[in-house]
Parts: sequence; C-alpha cells; structure tokens
Amino acid sequence: MKRPDYKWLSTLAPTALLLILIALSLQTLESLFFLVTLVTVLAGVAAFYLMFPGSRLVSIALTNFLAIYACLFVFFVETNFHAVSLWAVRVGFPLPIAAFLGGALWRRAEIRAILGQERPQDPDLFQRAFRWLFPLAVLGAFTFLLPGWVLAPPAHNAIFLAAMAVIAAMVFWVSADVCAFLIETGLLFEEFFQRLSGLFVPAFTFFTFYTLNVIVFAAFYRIVDRLSEVPDFMVAGEVRDITFLESLYFSIITLSTVGYGDIVPLSNPMRVIISVQIVVGVMLLLFGFSEIISYVRERKAGDGRGEP
Repeated sequence: MKRPDYKWLSTLAPTALLLILIALSLQTLESLFFLVTLVTVLAGVAAFYLMFPGSRLVSIALTNFLAIYACLFVFFVETNFHAVSLWAVRVGFPLPIAAFLGGALWRRAEIRAILGQERPQDPDLFQRAFRWLFPLAVLGAFTFLLPGWVLAPPAHNAIFLAAMAVIAAMVFWVSADVCAFLIETGLLFEEFFQRLSGLFVPAFTFFTFYTLNVIVFAAFYRIVDRLSEVPDFMVAGEVRDITFLESLYFSIITLSTVGYGDIVPLSNPMRVIISVQIVVGVMLLLFGFSEIISYVRERKAGDGRGEP
C-alpha cells in the first residue's frame, strides 16, 4: 500500500509564518481573529489536498493565495469596515474559503480532470480568470464609499456579511476556474524556482564581490576618518568620528544609492572616495548581470549539446 505523501505540509509553513507576522502587526483586530485565520487557512488547504490527493502543486499555490487573501481581508476591514463587530469579522473571513471547498467538492470530477493535465488546456484561461477577478475588484472598490456613510453598527455588519456572501457565491461558482488558474500559477512558480536554483553559483559569486566592495570601502572610510585631524562625517546631526559599524552601514547605503541623509560626508577627500565607490558599484552591477546572463546562456547551450 502506497504511503501518503506528507511533503505538501512543508508548503503550509511559509503561509503560517506570514499569517503570524500579520497577526503581530495588527492593532485593531484581536488574537482570536488570528486563530480563526490560521486554522481556516491551514484546514482549507488540508481539506483540499484530502479531496484531491497528489495536488501538491495546487496546494502550494493555494496556500500563497490564501495568505494574500488574508492580507487583503485585513486591509479592507481596517480601512473600510472598521466599525464592524469582531464576531462579524470572524464569521466573514472563512466564508469564501468554505465556498471554494464546497464548489470544489461539487465540481470534483471536472477539477480532477484539470488536475490530470500537465497544463490546463484552455487558451482562454486568463480571460476567464479576469471575468471573476474583475467583479471582485469592483466590489472591493465599492466598499471605499462606506466610510463616508453614517450607519449604525448593525447596518455595517449586514453590509459586510452581505459582501462576503457575494464573494463566497462567486468563488463557489468558479471553483473549477480557480483550480485551473492555481495549476498554471503553480507551474510558473515551479519553473521560476528551478531557474533560480541554476543561478545559485553566479549569484553567490556576485554577492561575494558586492560584499567585498562594501567592506573595503567601509574600511577606507573608517581609516581616513581616523587619520584626519577633524571628523569627516556628520552622524545624526553630530560632527564626530565614524565607527566601523556606521561605516559599514554608510558603505551599504552608498552602494545602493539610497542616501537616507543620517550620515553626511563633510570633507572633499571623503566625497572623492564615495564617488569612486559609486562608480565601482555601478560597474560591478553591470558586469555582474552580464556574467550571470552569459552563465545562463552557456549552461543552456551545454544542455542542448548534451541532448541526443
């Protein structure tokens, strides 16, 4: 008897971590809502996988989409439905997820046929996705009118739950289209990470040179400032010698051309060194990207020659 594949459980970890970060950053929603969110998302993905064993690729895409849904849900609640009762929030969040699972169960034969394909054989897949995403976007845009209305809390609760019920009904109806969209998205993610893994060596090499640039110029800033008779930097509004950690930080923001303004060079020699680092950094970026692209092309050419 074939043992069940539990590798898909690892796909839940990033989503759970994201939901925990969202919960820690919330101020208007209490901890019970976080528990409802976490349990609903994890249970929803687990239920879908149990209904369609072997759909690990879709489970990966589904966990990420549910995390995005959680972020959007919190955004709309805090922005447009801040007067809604917490019980309504707890009830409203699971509705679309439950509707999706119900629709998947109802159309399980169609979804199993889609999952059996290597890629969804539907040239109008993204057009169909747009047809159900567009009404959801319109509904979300409509909710921005609510903060201007003077309504009692029961009315806010009713409008909120009605909106979530409409979303749930739409998700229930297009559950098969959503699955096809998730399959295509999952395949694109898989291809992206496969290509990304092939870039590990050149990317690590580029990162090494980038780090050396940061450290070498940070040392220059620190040494020149120490040898100078007067401080060459103004740090947080105070003219003083720069520390090595501050020189590292300044080297990073200089190389990235961010320039927060919390550390400012005062002397012309220091400005010359900074200019040199900027030029070297730009050249490093240009040559680094060029070498990564060349590496990818040579690797593809080598794979092509190895084929029969």
